[in-house]
Amino acid sequence: MKKILLILLSLFALQMIAQDNKRYQASESARFTLLSCTSGPDLYSIFGHTAIRYEDSLDGRWVDWVFNYGTFEFSDDFYWKFAQGKLDYKLSLEDFANFQQEYIYSGRGIYEQELLLSIEDKRRLFDLLVENYEPENRTYRYDFFYDNCATRVRDMIRKSSSIPVEFTYVRAKEWTFRDAIQRYLDHMPWSDFGIDLALGLPCDKVMGKEDVMFLPDSLMKDFSYASYGNGLLAKPIAEVLPYEYELNDNSLLTPINVFGLLFFIQLIIGILVFKKKLAFTPVDRFLMLAVGLVGVMVFFLWFFTDHTATKWNLNLLWANPINFILVFVSWKRNWVKTYFKWNTILLLLLVACWFFIPQRLHLATLPMVLGLIFIGLRSWRPGLFAKAQRG
Repeated sequence: MKKILLILLSLFALQMIAQDNKRYQASESARFTLLSCTSGPDLYSIFGHTAIRYEDSLDGRWVDWVFNYGTFEFSDDFYWKFAQGKLDYKLSLEDFANFQQEYIYSGRGIYEQELLLSIEDKRRLFDLLVENYEPENRTYRYDFFYDNCATRVRDMIRKSSSIPVEFTYVRAKEWTFRDAIQRYLDHMPWSDFGIDLALGLPCDKVMGKEDVMFLPDSLMKDFSYASYGNGLLAKPIAEVLPYEYELNDNSLLTPINVFGLLFFIQLIIGILVFKKKLAFTPVDRFLMLAVGLVGVMVFFLWFFTDHTATKWNLNLLWANPINFILVFVSWKRNWVKTYFKWNTILLLLLVACWFFIPQRLHLATLPMVLGLIFIGLRSWRPGLFAKAQRG
């Protein structure tokens, strides 16, 4: 009960400061730290999290707060807004004890780096954060790569500094945005597959020196080497809460296995029924339906959303939305046969250039592409299969 009362008093003081920030300023004992949280089991938490912790004595009360740019409100239209790229996040403030409790419950760890700012810069950072917490300022349009919980924290610290903050850590190799997130998504194969379908060519460009800091653990590493004037920006990393949850995936039902098996079944059934003059099977229709739906999704994300990372998506080379229409029409029509001919030629070129195109396509899409080629050849060049059967 006493702990709850202290938390309520702390939050009340915070509201008073937010309403009248000119009455308060960070004291000589103020302490700011960068909080870096480890990965969680869900897709939204797998990349970790970043926040700013503030400890100080304000108006005679000791406070221990977390400024958290990773807060969003779940509503009925949440997924629709997310799909459109119109999802808003906001800055929230909470007592550190409450913040930590969530990570204890989920088995995630917390690391901390104390910022070695001057008292003047600490006061400036405090003022900026409090100002940013005001209702008219706390909401921002979320962008996973360029404007998220980690980049906001970096930018606020740099903005508050009266002397140059330089990030000097040099990585051994150049990364693209797709490379940077891949090491997390290896543990979530279906999420990896879906994200690779949705993200376009912009994700395959090489990142600049500071671009990689959109990931919390990369931000933590960069802060370890960052300079603040002639000194260091932060103290060495300290473990606040050990992690228990570890990323893992031992499932055999991965996209490459599932679609590879589907392609094998399609081949067997397709060759067997060809002898009975039944050129196409329900498996073919199912593949066309799946590919068509992927094409509709990719087309929507490219042309009808605010996402920058989903533009110029070369998955449309194989996932043509027209395939969705073909599920519901006869494949004996002349225009359908013409489509199959030119689409098959395009797909054969795509396979030949698979490892040379500028966008990295997910390997699990290759069995789907081969399945489309199999359908196209049976429509465009049926003699190939008749000769194979006679031989």
